[in-house]
Amino acid sequence: MKYKSSSVELIKILSDPRRSRILQLAADKPATVKMLAEQMGEDPLRLYYHVKKLVKAELLELKESRQQGNLTEHYYQTADLNDVIYRGNAEENAQHLETIVAFVHRKLEPGLRLLQKGLEKIREESPSGAKFERNPYHVNVLNVDSRCTGREWQESMDRIVQAINNTQEPIERKWASDGREDEIGSYHYVVVSYRIEDAEKLGLIEPSEEEPEEED
Repeated sequence: MKYKSSSVELIKILSDPRRSRILQLAADKPATVKMLAEQMGEDPLRLYYHVKKLVKAELLELKESRQQGNLTEHYYQTADLNDVIYRGNAEENAQHLETIVAFVHRKLEPGLRLLQKGLEKIREESPSGAKFERNPYHVNVLNVDSRCTGREWQESMDRIVQAINNTQEPIERKWASDGREDEIGSYHYVVVSYRIEDAEKLGLIEPSEEEPEEED
């Protein structure tokens, strides 16, 4: 696996969870915008805007065009990104501080709100006899503390990425040295994971800022 520098524009594109879902749905085989819209419960015209963004960013590729009567159907498939992990450039990110922080909040907020919705549902329905062994939505927040060296912390981040991607393939990356690789410190890990479909169903994912409004 390789790390690849990402631009601020790419970060903006990937900040919308729906675009991540498009990439997931189109990963195994090519699909039209209509097919994707049906699976996601979205309006095809609105979804086409997101597809165009992903194609322009070279994250989605046009694989085939088929003529159906007077219409041309375009089939898109996710680009091969199995060995690529995007990361930002620190100096470029510093020049776009507000955008980077907004990106992090946009990724985290649906998960945190979904967690809240699930707990509220349990609190409201438990008095009537409903039993819950887990959150009714697919959302989880993991908190782990570790005492380790800076180098061990860096290596642990790579192992987390490998575990999430279900691979043992080495990650080709060189961490920039700050002189603290052998210094022991206390590190806190917070992992927020949630099912995009659950968040969408509850209306927890807001439209992208640049997304055009639907016309009446």
